[in-house]
Amino acid sequence: MKVGEFAKPNKKGQIVIPKKYRDELGISDEVSLNIVRRGNGLYMYPIKEVGDAVEAVNDAAYMKILNKTQGSWADDSWEDTSKEQAEIEKKAAKRAKKAW
Repeated sequence: MKVGEFAKPNKKGQIVIPKKYRDELGISDEVSLNIVRRGNGLYMYPIKEVGDAVEAVNDAAYMKILNKTQGSWADDSWEDTSKEQAEIEKKAAKRAKKAW
């Protein structure tokens, strides 16, 4: 087992990343960290630009993810969906007005 630096979480679950690692990885208060669970541990790495994460995935894989997560309105036209939503909101407003 490889032993690195030790850090103990406080009551909020926060830990301090040792300065040595922050310096080596260029982590500052301006840099976001991506934290991923892997097995029984966490893997975290700095995200310096949002574009890096998108560019890391090839176009075909990215489109596959978008298609898989497109949601329940994927086949609806925006115009029909917005009209339907407006009608639902009007009916809800009338019900609320009656309740008063």
